[in-house]
Amino acid sequence: MKRPVWKLELIRDTNAPLEAVVRVLADGKSFHRWHPRLSSVEAQVTRNEPDRFEMAYTSRPWVGVEEHGVFTVAPNEGRLLLTHRATFKGWPVLILMGWWRLRSHRMWESLVRSL
Repeated sequence: MKRPVWKLELIRDTNAPLEAVVRVLADGKSFHRWHPRLSSVEAQVTRNEPDRFEMAYTSRPWVGVEEHGVFTVAPNEGRLLLTHRATFKGWPVLILMGWWRLRSHRMWESLVRSL
């Protein structure tokens, strides 16, 4: 039997400058302030251009769960669009995802307000 897969997508916009958003996202030691499952992670910057930033990470937030995620920051109609897409694999996801989803939405909102 295959492991369950759950996808999560959070999208918000801000009027903060791109450099400020990139600085906050790229600080791998402070993920815990706006990401409920990551205290520290080795994220790889996959795209860093004047008008677009992407960063990917992989973690194991819980025994038996793999999380693969991508953060994207890009301009959209005079504002910046912040997108977090994550895929979770593993049986514990069935129990944990509701809580993680709620916490993720709240913390992502908090991040956008702090910018």
